[in-house]
Amino acid sequence: MTKRRLALAVGAAVLVVGVVAGRERPTIEIIPSRAAAVALDDGIDLDKLRRGEASLPQKDPFAQNFGVAKAAAMPTVSAKPEAPPLPFQYFGRLTENGKTEVFVMRGEELLSVAAGQKLGDYRVDQVAESRISFTYLPLKMPQTLELPKVTQ
Repeated sequence: MTKRRLALAVGAAVLVVGVVAGRERPTIEIIPSRAAAVALDDGIDLDKLRRGEASLPQKDPFAQNFGVAKAAAMPTVSAKPEAPPLPFQYFGRLTENGKTEVFVMRGEELLSVAAGQKLGDYRVDQVAESRISFTYLPLKMPQTLELPKVTQ
């Protein structure tokens, strides 16, 4: 029975300490105005600052345009959307049994292209000797990839 009373007493003490600790508030120290005036007396004439003397800069140095090009030199925004540059680079051709395959690279991925094939946002429209014609599907804009001439 004494262990139970001891446990209840410890629990009650913890509860009281928690309630009292939660009610404590930090004290606010009020500094008298005389003390503030003494603390700020370091040779700065505050009245001169309040009046806006001529010795102070009249312009805001941060409002200036530091090296930014004038609006006339800024590139104009195109009203007509444009397709991004083709992500494909010509890699090579392989002719085997009269059939020619053309290979392109997209990043580090090697792709064999054929007419009608879809490659992400692009559709291959035509594979010719001198070029591959693509259509950028989101804007339905044609693009071409010029191929080097075949030397035999």
